[in-house]
Amino acid sequence: MAEKKNYWDMQKSFWKTPAGIAIWILLLAAILGGGLLALNVFGSPYPIIESFHADPIVVRPGGVSNLSWSVIGASQVKIDPGVGEVALRGFINVEPFETTTYRITAINGSINRSTTLRVMVE
Repeated sequence: MAEKKNYWDMQKSFWKTPAGIAIWILLLAAILGGGLLALNVFGSPYPIIESFHADPIVVRPGGVSNLSWSVIGASQVKIDPGVGEVALRGFINVEPFETTTYRITAINGSINRSTTLRVMVE
């Protein structure tokens, strides 16, 4: 006499077949992929330094150069040396006594981005 399998026994055995295992892998990949996508979309964005310019780039001693910048996705922006914390967008006049390299740093949590530019004094 053949043994009769009930519905639940048949369902359990399906998940042990190659097709059932493939479905589990696809479901796991979809869940993990969706979670990573959600972290990327809803998490803190990386700070982006859109622009950082000096005009003019070369000044005479005692001359003035206008630094301008634009940053998105940052909680804090700093310009060194001598300027300090600034808004996400703006401009400021600097009077370097010697050739100076200015660094703008955009901070968002533990993620920092920075870039530099040099104002030359001749």
